Amino acid sequence: MKESATPIGEPTILIDASPPTLAAYCREVFEFREVAWMLIRRDLIVRFRQTYFGLAWLLFKPLMLMAVMSFAFGFLAGFQKVHSAPYPLLIFCGVIPWYFFSNSVPDGMNSLLGHIHIIQKTYFPRAIFPLAAVAIDAIEFLVAWILFALGCIWFAYLPGWQIVFLPLFFLQLLALCAALGLLLAVVNLQFRDVGNLVPFLLTVGFFISPVGYTTERIPTEWQLLYALNPLVGIVEGLRWCLLNGMGGFPLMPVILSLSMTIVIGVTAIRHFLITEPKLVDLA
Repeated sequence: MKESATPIGEPTILIDASPPTLAAYCREVFEFREVAWMLIRRDLIVRFRQTYFGLAWLLFKPLMLMAVMSFAFGFLAGFQKVHSAPYPLLIFCGVIPWYFFSNSVPDGMNSLLGHIHIIQKTYFPRAIFPLAAVAIDAIEFLVAWILFALGCIWFAYLPGWQIVFLPLFFLQLLALCAALGLLLAVVNLQFRDVGNLVPFLLTVGFFISPVGYTTERIPTEWQLLYALNPLVGIVEGLRWCLLNGMGGFPLMPVILSLSMTIVIGVTAIRHFLITEPKLVDLA
């Protein structure tokens, strides 16, 4: 997108098919930040309008998932007997990030397709749609940690000094979800089959992510391959931060997770910048 001046001196905007630079696109997104805030406010209102429990659903859904996971993995499988930290707190460290991931990725993926009528009529940076969708789920993600705080009070459990590193893993998880949202939003416009494939992959991902168990349950010879799942390093890092360094710092999973997040992020940004000027034609 280029800006020029008309003969009477008023700026005009020329939209062409050349991909913008990352710096220029980021400035453009910032200029349209009010559009993002409007989308976030609108979707938050719509999401909880005419619900009896309202915002309580932000806590109820991850709480019920934690209860089911505790029963399935803790009581039936006996995993709770091998950990020093209270097992419900260990589960929360996996359930809350997974709940955010499993909601934000499909929401980001469907954001462009769900607003195609707006994309075809007016122009502003299309990245606002998937980023706003992920931001809404990020708000729910932060609120859900109230459950972990209440669990700490219930079990009289106090996290250690490692908690100072918690924001770093939060930021990595947010970056991962935003990158996947950007990438899949465009791919979903190009190939509608992706909309059917991603929910299936998320179902599989639930079982190959350490939501109800730790990486200690994975055989040693499979741990390197297992850690290629970027959620492994994030979840184990969160547990290290919140559960007094339980099991020691997961160096190898964290390094692999960070590397995978960077690769996905760079791929998503490059693909989006190249494809964004052609989104109207793809739709």
